Order: sequence, then structure tokens, then C-alpha cells
Amino acid sequence: MFQPIRRFVMLSLVVALSATSARADDYKLETLDSPPDDLPAAIAEAVSGKGFRVEGPRRTHVDVWLAKSIAIRPEFSPTLSVKYPFTPGQLIGVMEVPRRSDLTDFRGQEMERGVYTLRYAQQPVDGNHIGTSELADFLVAIPADKEESAEPITEIMKLNELSAEASGTTHPAIFSLLPTSEADGKPALTHMEEQEFWTLQVQADGKKGEESVKLPLRLVVVGYTEA
Repeated sequence: MFQPIRRFVMLSLVVALSATSARADDYKLETLDSPPDDLPAAIAEAVSGKGFRVEGPRRTHVDVWLAKSIAIRPEFSPTLSVKYPFTPGQLIGVMEVPRRSDLTDFRGQEMERGVYTLRYAQQPVDGNHIGTSELADFLVAIPADKEESAEPITEIMKLNELSAEASGTTHPAIFSLLPTSEADGKPALTHMEEQEFWTLQVQADGKKGEESVKLPLRLVVVGYTEA
């Protein structure tokens, strides 16, 4: 008399495991050999030819390239909210959003097809951003055709205004940087099941004074905050 129940439980378990396996295979990581063609000359010179493609369930989700050399603040010490040794406005990389991608920024703002620079920014400490993230480290996207130089954009208001053109709203298009996990240095795409995030972790080429260093970065490429 218990056989139908057992069969139902076993079938439910198989379905659940299949769904988990499907989710784990939803996004995959590939490498690229050249940056986008539509970059301004100054940005193209600053960006590495090696890139990373996040392939989604049905089509390409996003392509990312890092800058060839990323300056690191020499006297930096991490805090509870700031983990990355960058200067606000600093060029970190480039992103290309392909046609029909469902990419959103960390606020859930849809990203249009196009090429964008990624510059470092920090979340303001004010009442408008409570609950967005406990961490202050973000990258803001700026339409590449609005860029003129690879030098840092030091005026925060200008940085935010340029990034708002990427989101098509009054708010910058932001992408969360998370603390890096223990890894062997190889590029990795990881699923954070509780938050339903996918993160891209890669090694950046940093410059600390005259010293060349490797610096891991971990960027949320799928998912957004509900706050």
C-alpha cells in the first residue's frame, strides 16, 4: 500500500535533482581572444585582448575584458565595506552586451545592447542606499562612445551622470564586486544558490607602485538585489 507513495517521493527527488543540475549548467564560461571593435582608441589601448564570455541558457549573456594594468592604492587596507584597493572613477575593464541579452545591473535595470566601460565606484553612505549591499565596492557601466580617455574620472557627479546614460534612468548602472573566494587563479563562474547570483572571478594584472601583482576580482554578472 506504500508503493505509490515511495514512487512519488522517488519521482519528486529525481525531478528536484534534475532541476538543480539544470540550474548548475545554465551559465558557462568561455574565453575570448580580442576586445570589441567599437572602442575609442584610448580605451582600446588600455584593455587586454583576453576576455571572458558568460554564455547563458539560450544565448550569450555578456562579454567582459579587464584593463591591461590596474593601478592599486599603495597604502590601502580593507575595511568591513571596502575590499578593493581602487580609486573611484578608475578604469577596470570593458563589457559588451549582445543583442537579446537579458543582462541587468545590480538594481535590476535592463542593459541595452552595446559596449560599455567599467569603472570603479563606491556606494554612497546615505539613506537612499540602505539594504542595497553591505559592501561598497561596485563597477559602474558607461557607454563606450561617451569615453574620451582611460584616465580616472575623478568627478563623482560626472561619473554618475555618464553611467546613468547606460541605464537610461537617473541612477548609474552598477555591478557588484564581492570579496573573492579561495581559488587557484583560473577564471571561474560560480553559482550562489541562496541569492541566485552568478559571479565571475578572474585574475587582474595590477600595478602597486613599480611592482606588478595579481589581483583577483569577483563580479556579479547574473542577479540583482531585491532591496
